Amino acid sequence: MYWLKFGAAAFIVALASAPTAVSSAQLEYRFKILADNGSSGTLALDGRGDLYGTTTSGGAYGYGTVFELSPQADGEWAETTLYNFSGGPGDGFDPSGGLVVDAAGNLYGVTTWGGLYDGGTIFELTPGNNGWTETILYNFCPQPGCPEGRPLSALTLGPDGVLYGVASALGSGAAFELTPGGGGWTLTVLYTFCGLPQCADGEDPVGNLVLDADGNLYGTAADGGLGCPDSGCGAVFVLHPLPGGGWEESVLYAFTGPPDGTGPPADGGLIMRGRVLYGTTRAGGTGLGCERGCGTVFQLWAGPTVPPKETVLHSFGNPVQGDFPNGGVVFDRRGDLFGETGAGGTGCGGGCGVVYGMKPGKNGQWEYTVLYSFAPQDGVLPIYSLTVDEKGNLYGTTLGGGPNEGGVVYEISPMNASRN
Repeated sequence: MYWLKFGAAAFIVALASAPTAVSSAQLEYRFKILADNGSSGTLALDGRGDLYGTTTSGGAYGYGTVFELSPQADGEWAETTLYNFSGGPGDGFDPSGGLVVDAAGNLYGVTTWGGLYDGGTIFELTPGNNGWTETILYNFCPQPGCPEGRPLSALTLGPDGVLYGVASALGSGAAFELTPGGGGWTLTVLYTFCGLPQCADGEDPVGNLVLDADGNLYGTAADGGLGCPDSGCGAVFVLHPLPGGGWEESVLYAFTGPPDGTGPPADGGLIMRGRVLYGTTRAGGTGLGCERGCGTVFQLWAGPTVPPKETVLHSFGNPVQGDFPNGGVVFDRRGDLFGETGAGGTGCGGGCGVVYGMKPGKNGQWEYTVLYSFAPQDGVLPIYSLTVDEKGNLYGTTLGGGPNEGGVVYEISPMNASRN
């Protein structure tokens, strides 16, 4: 288990040149930089233990890359650039949100810019004997009159290879599906959000969608909802497939502002465990030191027979423990939650961000623990969701800092605990 009890002297600042151990009476943990490039989204993990990610810039043409990190026998990781984005109408650039990988090893992701209409793209990378081949599956059109908008968040892979996602369009936005077929891929807009003041359904859908066993899709909107005056504080929504075709949207919960959460983050999204949804908000909560609150971790019961019930599990607001979660949370197989904050911690004066863990306790309370506090030499601005493997190792990225000041890919792993 990851639980550390930090005192002022218990924290050891990491050095980029070597793994650094953080100790407690229970366990010893290791922070290790795997690559000295940042990533523009959450890392994808395949069945072999390889990690896949994207960078927003750099590469052969300066428009970003897709890379792979493969574990080696000596404990190190080998980095390979799989694709260099070229930009312009023939290709996308500025990949965002992260990647998803299917059972055959194909990678899917989005770019925010480029493509035929400079509205971003959905792309596929396919492995072959001569390397990886990129195919543009869809070109977005963010102009007035176009239904879908611009993609900003990671895709969700459903049955039969269907891809689900959200796009933003001048404050409204849409949820969509992209379906493979004999004649290519077809994008269908499942729902278009209102985009006007005091819209009950939410505005600006953000983060990945979650697909349940019944075919329902759950997501978050950064604004809108009727929980706050003016533009709203954001919402959690569900899309139900209708028997005769089409989809129906319902708001499961509208955030109400402090002491509740405000504004689900752009790089967050939801996860589902049983019939309960978990996520974060970038503002709100009961923490002090932030004008609108410093953010929350929340759970939302989404059972079919019980009215949705939201509970704030943690309010950020102690700068040493991290502020402003911009990514979501992940579970390990034991049922513990993990995430990152883009600010706070003990590095950089005002804080470079932290990795945190949350352990369920008695009476519905959760124990919050800082696992790692970043400093400039090992990365700053960890703003995406983490990836966790079966052994409990956590993988994440930072936008900046590190040996070359361009961000890092890192691993946090328990050193003395059984990983079986």
